[in-house]
Amino acid sequence: MENELIQKILTGQPGLFEDLVKAYQNLVFTVCLKITGDRHDAENAAQETFLSAFLSLASYRGPSFKSWLCRIAVHKSIDCKRGRDYALRHEDRFETAEEKADGFGVEEWLAARERREKLDRVLAGIPDKYASVLKERYYQCLPVKEIARRRGAPEKTVETQLYRAKKLVRERWGDDGDL
Repeated sequence: MENELIQKILTGQPGLFEDLVKAYQNLVFTVCLKITGDRHDAENAAQETFLSAFLSLASYRGPSFKSWLCRIAVHKSIDCKRGRDYALRHEDRFETAEEKADGFGVEEWLAARERREKLDRVLAGIPDKYASVLKERYYQCLPVKEIARRRGAPEKTVETQLYRAKKLVRERWGDDGDL
């Protein structure tokens, strides 16, 4: 049944992907939570898992969609956990509405994808030192301490760059003002 559903999705019915999400969202979240150990990070990793699966669906070759999806979840969770410093878990996060969303519907993913593309365009328009620090912090889930270590800079410098980068992004985001 999954293979038939996947074929329908690939041949012009992307809305059917939501059926796969509903079937596997609890499993994917559980996998992500076990690896990240943090509910917020698990939600982000689960959302990234489904987005990645949706965008890579054409490369799925079977036989087990469940196993394929779980492998993606494991990789997304490890990426998020890697470099994360547990002591900095409660640090102010640059959250988007997608990260706070409870559901994993196709509409939410498409909206998240559009927002990510818009964010990428905004980041391309700000100085690289600010764009790169935001990408390290929020795309790679690196704590400030690790970014500072990699850059050979004081943590305060990284924190200041993050503050300025977020301010620039907010200024350039647009009329809706919603990040």
